[in-house]
Amino acid sequence: MRRLEDPAALPTIRLSKGSHVLLRLDDPWSAALTVPHDKVRVSFAVPWEDMLLLGTTDSLYEGEPAAVEATEAEVAQILDEASVAVEPGLLNTDAIRSTYAGLRVLPSGDGATASARRETVFHRGTGGMLSVAGGKLTTYRRIALDALSMLRAELGLHRLDRRAFPLPGAVDPGEAARRLARRWPDLEARVYEHLTHHYGSLAEDVLAPAEQEPELLRPLHPDGPDVAAQAVYARDFEWARRPEDVLRRRTTLALRGLAGEDVVRRVDELFETRAGEAPRAAGVPSSPAP
Repeated sequence: MRRLEDPAALPTIRLSKGSHVLLRLDDPWSAALTVPHDKVRVSFAVPWEDMLLLGTTDSLYEGEPAAVEATEAEVAQILDEASVAVEPGLLNTDAIRSTYAGLRVLPSGDGATASARRETVFHRGTGGMLSVAGGKLTTYRRIALDALSMLRAELGLHRLDRRAFPLPGAVDPGEAARRLARRWPDLEARVYEHLTHHYGSLAEDVLAPAEQEPELLRPLHPDGPDVAAQAVYARDFEWARRPEDVLRRRTTLALRGLAGEDVVRRVDELFETRAGEAPRAAGVPSSPAP
């Protein structure tokens, strides 16, 4: 993109690959572990969605971003590093639910990626274009404000509103769970707790179509807490286009190792039953998205 502005533009970032492993937990965990390996690098074991999340690796990645995945060697490394602090019986490869890998955007430089600065990179091009790379999901609002600050003159902004605003659906999770339990008394506790954890007060909107179609309250897989209504909500309000969007990016099913052919077919059927409706997920929702 920067070379469209300046054909001589040089890279300002590099990519670091981090792989992770999710293990089945037979007994619940209530705390997380951080394991130091050298002066700059640590790994972790974190209870997440009734599973144990292990990670992460940190190595330079120069391949195609779309091809990134956790390799067998990286999985073995993660399990080995966890073994110094985690009960060996938990680290059986048979307990692996899924693996995944992601890419971090880091500033260009020499040396190991593990010791590179974790910061947002702003770059103004020769034509005035502002490029933003790096950062973290948890700091996206601050990154946006910093970018707007750099563009105040061009955009004619006299003041930036830096007040804190709650995220959509932000609510006390205990109260939200109790509201769902009162409204849907036949819903399993693990389901309404899962929904309020992921959607907050919007969980009621997720389940609203089930008042006309009770089948939408059924789990997409018997071993997971994600229900059919989530697939409908993902299509109508979260721009999901394919079953993969739902299974990998809107629910926890793929990470739980539960995205088999039957589940894919079920999500596909849910999409098809609404084929005659306006394709709100393909563009702007027909009503304001929450």
